[in-house]
Amino acid sequence: MKKLAIASLLIMALFTACGKSEPVEEMPAQQNEAAAETSAETPAETPTEAPVETPAEASAESTGTKSNNSSPYDFSEGTLTKAKSTAEEIVVADDITTIASFAFRDCTDLKKVVIPDSVTSIGEYAFSGCTSLETVQFGSGVTQRGKNAFYGCTAMRSVTLPANLSQIQDNTFTDCTALVVADLPANLTTIGNYVFKGCPSLKKMVIPASVTSIGSSSFDGCEALKSVECAAGSTADNAALYPENTVIVTK
Repeated sequence: MKKLAIASLLIMALFTACGKSEPVEEMPAQQNEAAAETSAETPAETPTEAPVETPAEASAESTGTKSNNSSPYDFSEGTLTKAKSTAEEIVVADDITTIASFAFRDCTDLKKVVIPDSVTSIGEYAFSGCTSLETVQFGSGVTQRGKNAFYGCTAMRSVTLPANLSQIQDNTFTDCTALVVADLPANLTTIGNYVFKGCPSLKKMVIPASVTSIGSSSFDGCEALKSVECAAGSTADNAALYPENTVIVTK
């Protein structure tokens, strides 16, 4: 009996030893949740976006036009392109050779302009609508001037044209209602169409003998034009060109 009992105990011990297995270590649930939260809170690294460059206003170098607060006008490569509308008096620098078309148009505050000898050309409508412009001092260099250059300059009372100017283009002084005196250069050859039309204050004209062409209606509406001096037998010696009461004085 004792042997049987001992054998039974041995068999039970063997079965017990065979039934044991090494426990698998598991991560606690709380530790899993913490790891997930940490992963969610740490954003993936994103590439830094390059700064967007905002282009500045076109510079003088990029446009070819130079402008600054102290200058009364803009210019480019020797051409005065646009005057500032609030200027009352402008002295053009002697590095300017051309005044562009429309450069001073409708600068209604402008009263005086001084143009240096370096300027050789004045474009169309350059000073049209400058209703306060009283004085224009021309240098000797101007040889070309576009149409309508001083159209509607209603405050201009007198003008002396540059000595080297050979032609006065159409409508140059049309509707200059205050113009009393216009001194023409000795070498002038052509007075275009409607040049002095609508100048009711113009009183006297001296037209040089060099003039060979006077356009149509150049003196229409010049009611105050009492006399015209010209060379006998010249193109200007023609009563049909002037108002009815104008006297032609030949010499």
